[in-house]
Amino acid sequence: MASMEQLRGILHDIAKKENYISHKIDIKPITSEGANFTADLYIGTISEPLKPDIHIFAKAANLTEDARKNNEFFSRIYKIEALFYSEIAESFGRIYDKNQVAIGDRLNIPTYYSHNLLPYQEILVLENLEASGYQTFDRMKTFDWEYAAVAVTQMAKFHALGLSYRQEFGNESRDLIFDMSKDQDEMNKFTQQAVKSSCECLNEDYKQRLINFFSSKESMPNGMMKDKTMLIHGDFRPSNLMHRRHDGRLEIVLLDFQFMRMGNPAIDLIYFIFSGSDQEFRRLYYQSLLNHYFTQLTGALRHLHIDVENVYPRKTFDANMIEARPLGLMFGLTMAGMVMVAPEDAPKLTGDISSVLIKPNQLAQERIRGIVQDYVQWGIL
Repeated sequence: MASMEQLRGILHDIAKKENYISHKIDIKPITSEGANFTADLYIGTISEPLKPDIHIFAKAANLTEDARKNNEFFSRIYKIEALFYSEIAESFGRIYDKNQVAIGDRLNIPTYYSHNLLPYQEILVLENLEASGYQTFDRMKTFDWEYAAVAVTQMAKFHALGLSYRQEFGNESRDLIFDMSKDQDEMNKFTQQAVKSSCECLNEDYKQRLINFFSSKESMPNGMMKDKTMLIHGDFRPSNLMHRRHDGRLEIVLLDFQFMRMGNPAIDLIYFIFSGSDQEFRRLYYQSLLNHYFTQLTGALRHLHIDVENVYPRKTFDANMIEARPLGLMFGLTMAGMVMVAPEDAPKLTGDISSVLIKPNQLAQERIRGIVQDYVQWGIL
């Protein structure tokens, strides 16, 4: 695991690069309050008289030997995120510049400073967004329409850029992307255990419906949808976003690209909805949010001089969202306990991924029951 001194050395290098010669460095550890399982978190300041402070946020790998050995994909997540910020994000900037996209219409991501990818010493250093007034979403709450709409606008911008990036770089981009297929057995095991745990808060009728659903090969997602149209975030939920209100408008920044991969945009959208909304939000806004996403995707692609009808027409999107509905059920049941875990109950990933399996608390149980009721009403269960 990376040490404080290693992080301090990286910050000294950043200071020199930014021409802070007589600088002072302050670093302190912070907690994610149960929202992060794969890294230790730090904030720091690089300061020098007569110059503005550089506020940094750092993630340092904390996975044990057993965790890496039993979950091969976790050894790749640090590299994927570092490559996003150091290479793909720069390509995104060039795509925007080439198409003369206004600053206000671009994807919001934090400033990248540096990284280290030595095994067991992985560190990623970004700007500390809290210093600019951003804050994390209260994961114990459901988001409202304003938050969801702004978040989905950022999602659409990311997908549009990912499509342009894929068109420009083709198969060369695949080396940079998270691949879950090598660890499918571990993921399936985790999903089965999480669904079983979720069933404990349901009545017998709903339990049996879930058992029948997940025992059917036709209902189980195979390869996370066959149509892999765009670069997707892979973990798009409120815990991986930060927000602030600036000049009366809500602004959201997208973070944590560790599970980025080629996939279907419907996966990000259904994952976001069922990881951060309750039954009442979905009753009021589910279809409106889908419509909003497609409108924003159309506009984001237009800024890149791409016609949505040529690459991802509405009828394809609608079909994908229907196909993705079983994933929403799976995501909701597997994520509820993890998303809403109390800080004092948050586990450490020490071995197989099943070590982070969390028994749903009362808030998570309410979320689970609402999800199952939705799927019964939709006729899927």
